[in-house]
Amino acid sequence: MKSIEQQLSAQRSVPRKHTLRQWLQRVGPAALGLAAISALVLGLNPAHVGRALTRFQLALIPLVIVLYLVIYGLQGLRWHYLLSDAGARLRMSESILLNAAGQTITALVPLGDLTRAAFASEASGRDFGTVAATVTVQELTYTFMLILCALPVVLTLRLGMAVVVITLLGMAAILIILTVSRVFCEVHKLVAHIPLLNRLLPAIDELQSETADLLHKPDAMGLSVLDLGRALVSITVFWVVVQGLSPDSLDWPKAAFVLALSSIGGAVSLIPGGVGANEASVAGLLIVFGVDGGAAVAAALIQRFLMTGMAIALGLSSYVIARRRFHLGGVFQITARQPAAEAAS
Repeated sequence: MKSIEQQLSAQRSVPRKHTLRQWLQRVGPAALGLAAISALVLGLNPAHVGRALTRFQLALIPLVIVLYLVIYGLQGLRWHYLLSDAGARLRMSESILLNAAGQTITALVPLGDLTRAAFASEASGRDFGTVAATVTVQELTYTFMLILCALPVVLTLRLGMAVVVITLLGMAAILIILTVSRVFCEVHKLVAHIPLLNRLLPAIDELQSETADLLHKPDAMGLSVLDLGRALVSITVFWVVVQGLSPDSLDWPKAAFVLALSSIGGAVSLIPGGVGANEASVAGLLIVFGVDGGAAVAAALIQRFLMTGMAIALGLSSYVIARRRFHLGGVFQITARQPAAEAAS
């Protein structure tokens, strides 16, 4: 097993061309998302969008900030109980702190949400695969809760039925693959014959094992009520933003529908944080529900600005504290602490 010093030395000796490729892989998707946002603004008349932005009620910003803090608090609290089920012994305050610190690059790089898993792995001594499973379970249940909140509009207006059904079937398939051993073995055989993907088999095996263990624990699923609370507050934040631009133009159930489908669109795009795809979905759906085009794009932009700004500000301040307390690695460095058995060897 290579020491940490050897791994860092190997990273420093990576050819410059390879380093440039890694940099482009990090920055490229975000740049593509920003280009999509620019195209969205230009397509709907920048002056129109600008006028809508100036009409936003700035008095609502403190409320939005408080609601975002509640969201991160609920996310950290839920994650703490999942970490406990996974054997990561951290205080509740430490779990919430590490969750906040991990938000720093969630919207900036692919798989950025795994940063908090890396931090918790370093802080608790648990291997990365075990902790990553907690993030997988949490985000699956959160997405399910968002869709649950959107169902009233889906069922009454028959909008987005295909997207919701496909997403639910996809989530059900993921759960079955992760929890039913016989099905996972068949998928494993299939992946083993696919170039590139077969290199991920060791990580997939570990993730499946740890996720299955978590999903079979009653309290791990019972406390998903915290994910429901997080979904409700997230929808409320979005609804408040729209109200600040175009009062009474959108009711709360429709806001739930817009947020759920735009979140799915952002996730499917595979762009970090869904930048671009999320905004296009938000603006398009708001327009479908009768919101003025300028206000629709402005709502998408304000939501992105506040969400990303809060994540970076809260994340960096929390990271500074967490790094001193736990001696964490760099914020862009997703490192996995090896299991104790491997370290000993």
